This record gives sequence, C-alpha cells and structure tokens, in this order.
Amino acid sequence: MKKFILLVSILLCTQLSYANTGSDNEPLHKIVKDFESAITTKDKSKFLDLFYEGTVSWVGVSSNNDFKTAKSRADAAIAKGERARMPMKNFQSDPEKFIDGIIARVKAPRETFENIKILHDGEVATIYFDYEFYDGEVRKNWGKESWLLVNTEKGWKINSVIFSITRG
Repeated sequence: MKKFILLVSILLCTQLSYANTGSDNEPLHKIVKDFESAITTKDKSKFLDLFYEGTVSWVGVSSNNDFKTAKSRADAAIAKGERARMPMKNFQSDPEKFIDGIIARVKAPRETFENIKILHDGEVATIYFDYEFYDGEVRKNWGKESWLLVNTEKGWKINSVIFSITRG
C-alpha cells in the first residue's frame, strides 16, 4: 500500500510539473516582472493592480540572528534606562503600506528575483523565489518569498505575500 501511495504521489507531482511549463506560466511570470517594475518606477496604481481586491495577507519574518541581535540591543538600551522599541520576530502589513514606503524612499529602490518556481492548476497558484531588496546600490535585505494567487475575472491576482528577512 505504501508503495502504491508513493507511486501515485510521484505521478501526480510529475503531471503537475509538466502542466506548469511554457506559456501556461507566462501570465504568472508577467506578474513577477510587473511587481519588480512597479517598485523600480514607484508606480502605486500598477503595483496595487497586481493584488486581489479583498483582504491580502502580508507577513514578514525576521531571521533568528537578526531578531536576536535587535532584541539584545533593545534589552541593553532598556537596562541603561533608555527608551527602546522592542523588535518583532514577524510583522503584518499590506500592499499599500509597502508601496507607500517605496515611494517615500529618496534613493532608487529595486527588488530582484531569482530561482522562481511556479505551481498552479489554472485557478490557484504559488510563486516561490529568492529576493534581494536594494535601496540605491545598497542591499538592505534578502530572503525567500512566496505568493499565493487566484485567477479572477480580471486575471491572476496576488492574495498572500510571505517572506523571510535577513539584513546585513
């Protein structure tokens, strides 16, 4: 029975990977390119048009090392009687706050994407990739990012964004 389940799982995964090749993925690759372009050009309407019209989940998670370092700094400041903001391991936001922060930057922001992996069945999709965020020429943070998308009457829309954050 275990061998049968393993065989069926392998066949399903193989079929899924073949179903997600070529032009099937073009609209999803375009969303990745449009996301990147909207950041570079600070185009709020183009950026927000990539997202589902309802609530969009947006969660960032700091690396353990970054979180521990920030917490140690805050604890040390508090021990000295100074005011300090306690860091959060993870945080929630939304697409509008993100793009508003991009627009407010003085230096030219950009985000690069590599190792893009797309899985979909034509109705729901996952896009997973490595990212690097730059403020001007300075790399500010990097990590892994994952989007969940739904295929709406208006095309593919991002419904969830989760990402890890490493600073350095």
